[in-house]
Amino acid sequence: MKRHTIILAAALVAVASPLLAQVPSRVVMGGKAVTMVADVVYAFPSARSRVVAVGGTDQGLGVFLGAVHPGFSSLPPFDRQAGIEAYAAFNPDLVILKSSLKKSLGTGLETLGIQTAYLSLETPEDYYKDLAAVGRVFGDSARAALLVSYYRGVVETAATAAATALRTGVARKPRVLLAQAAGDGFEVPPDGWMQSLLVELAGGIPVWKGANPAGGWAKIGPEQIAAWDPDVFIVVSYREPATAVAARTAADSRYAGLRAAKNGTLVGFAQDFLSWDQPDTRWGLGLLWLSNLLYPGAIPGYSAEAEARRFFQLFYDLDAASFDANVRPRLRGISR
Repeated sequence: MKRHTIILAAALVAVASPLLAQVPSRVVMGGKAVTMVADVVYAFPSARSRVVAVGGTDQGLGVFLGAVHPGFSSLPPFDRQAGIEAYAAFNPDLVILKSSLKKSLGTGLETLGIQTAYLSLETPEDYYKDLAAVGRVFGDSARAALLVSYYRGVVETAATAAATALRTGVARKPRVLLAQAAGDGFEVPPDGWMQSLLVELAGGIPVWKGANPAGGWAKIGPEQIAAWDPDVFIVVSYREPATAVAARTAADSRYAGLRAAKNGTLVGFAQDFLSWDQPDTRWGLGLLWLSNLLYPGAIPGYSAEAEARRFFQLFYDLDAASFDANVRPRLRGISR
């Protein structure tokens, strides 16, 4: 069979393409980081009823998309680590994966003649291109433009807040450590990952920059953290409330002497079903939250909860009642 491959990040795919003569009707998503991919696709109402299987979206804090589309909870169980035979069993006309899975999973699917598409979703620029391409695939470019406009506005707001605070002398540029809790220690992200970019976009100095040349999270010890002694220490956790991890860390004798622990700036990254630091659709929420943390009051009228309401209504059509029932009880790390 002929291989069919679509690189969505290249922004070259249109519905009129010979590979996608019409909007796909049986879409499957899976593999590592499927949560990010699914959250992007479900931001397009025209795509939701076309999804027939998603390979697991619970990072440890619950499943979000069931609150977005009533059919999500009835989708068949599908292990995100499944092989190509499991995908083929759903008879998809399009499989959407993270671009990092092209070699390990995508090539096998293409060999079976299954049409595949890939999303990068690592940086803001990736999001702009990927959203535009997904909009074309599902016949809703206007929707894509609206979502891209939201992100561009968020980036501009954060930049303006930091620049104003620094120019007026209200604040100095803070030295920031963002680290993921890992066992009894912590890990830092590579320079090019969304977590690192968010700190810079918010006007912070990532103290770990250059310390992790690897392709994934890198372990750091208490001695290194003490040597950095950041002004702000932000703890990330994907499987438990980050606020609880941050509280334990601040009370830990290995970290209690840090200036962030003493100043009350050792905090957990904001969360709902997912942490807001990662390259999920929530990264815009994370950027504004981080900007407000580093430069309190620099965004006029900012409220993390109000911004979350705006985001979930815009991206997922959650009205006030749905937000209050499904998202608000899970908000952590924000001031109400």
